[in-house]
Amino acid sequence: MTDTIFENRINPKPTKLFGTYPQKQEGLFMQRIPIFAGNITADQLRQIAEIAIELTGSTPLHLTTRQDIEFHNVADADAQTVLDRIEAVGFATFGAGSDSLRNITVCPCCKFNADAWDVEPLAIQMKQAFGQSDVLDQMHRKFKVSFAGCADPKSRPYANCLAFIATSADTVKVVGAGSLGPKPETGIVLFEELSIDEVIPLGLAAAKLFAEHGDRENRRKARLRHVRQRLGDAAFVELLNEYFDGEKKLPQVQQQRLSKGLATTKIATIQTIAGNLDVQDALSLAKAVQDAGAHIRINLSHGIDIYSENSFELPSELQAFTDLPMIIACPGNTTCPNGLANCPEAAARLSKALKGSGTDKTIAISGCPNGCAHSAIADIGLTGQMKTIDGERQQAYKIMTGADNAKTGALNEAKETIKDSDLEDRVKFFLS
Repeated sequence: MTDTIFENRINPKPTKLFGTYPQKQEGLFMQRIPIFAGNITADQLRQIAEIAIELTGSTPLHLTTRQDIEFHNVADADAQTVLDRIEAVGFATFGAGSDSLRNITVCPCCKFNADAWDVEPLAIQMKQAFGQSDVLDQMHRKFKVSFAGCADPKSRPYANCLAFIATSADTVKVVGAGSLGPKPETGIVLFEELSIDEVIPLGLAAAKLFAEHGDRENRRKARLRHVRQRLGDAAFVELLNEYFDGEKKLPQVQQQRLSKGLATTKIATIQTIAGNLDVQDALSLAKAVQDAGAHIRINLSHGIDIYSENSFELPSELQAFTDLPMIIACPGNTTCPNGLANCPEAAARLSKALKGSGTDKTIAISGCPNGCAHSAIADIGLTGQMKTIDGERQQAYKIMTGADNAKTGALNEAKETIKDSDLEDRVKFFLS
């Protein structure tokens, strides 16, 4: 790795590659912070909340579907300061956006579930290997990787470019070449059983294949799964194995066997509404977790899971978020230039209507056909539209069912288009 490449990665600038994106409001920006494996300490959460108070006018923190945190309403003049402050907290933002390896996601329960394999150390090795490779500087589109260690993976393996699911202390199942977007297609099984010693070379091989064979002319057809579609499954797997064989000839680091997670109690999940966590609630959560010596993991469904060796009660202001339905919602037309529907408002209404219902179904609300909330794979998917219904141009949603959060290759199928005013009743119907 050259010094220039190294400097380009460690000196953050307010660009998309470092997670800085313009909002639809002139002069305001969104800043994304990759939280590796969703692993954030109470002190780091407190500091992130303090940055939001000081430099975003106390705009709520936004949790993403890749275990990130986003600031919204960052003024142009403050963009570099926000980046510098994030780095000081201990988070690097390279690859938070644009054409690079995005935040590697890890099933949030694995480290704390005695029945699961703790895959976080293996995921760390993958991140380090990518950081030491020049393949990151050859990418022309985003590349997404996930890890899971349990029988019920929450890291959506079939929706990633590459996903590893632990099957024993020494082996993983590998799924790859899937992605979502306006025309989603889930991945395929690449290896039913792969040695953990081969995980890193396979990851680098897939990334190099992507860098060299991906479409550099049409960004809409530039993901790894488009290479698979263009070649066909058999030819794609054959080409991947050629890259894999070449990578395996290079010196490798032998991996330690995976260990089981710790028998740690899940105290609660703070389920945000539309992914938005009020900064004062973030401070309250940080203090409660710090006082209890507990652990925080940002999950992939707009929530925060809290684990602890000892039981403790959350403050009353946080307990209100522990019996909410699992609703994922993108910002929609509130900040996104592509948004057609007000997804946060819809999420708030559904959260109120379903509070205390006990449903374990995931509801995903996307503001446009891009499907950023993963509507194509949720138990119930909603996609915002503007439709003429009963002679009136109005906000509406396409409602879809049939998927299982990308635990398999199933995708949702459209059922009907519903008026915004019928949202709560129709979602309740499909939940029943």
